[in-house]
Amino acid sequence: MEKIDARTLKDEALHERRRQVIRLHKRGGKPGQIAQVTELSARL
Repeated sequence: MEKIDARTLKDEALHERRRQVIRLHKRGGKPGQIAQVTELSARL
């Protein structure tokens, strides 16, 4: 799987990814699951 460098994403794409993370968090998603779905790294 190719990783995407978030620093190269446009503001609109970053905003949509943040909204997705918040939505998953409000539904009770665990950080590891959210990171996997959104292709982000999880804080350990």
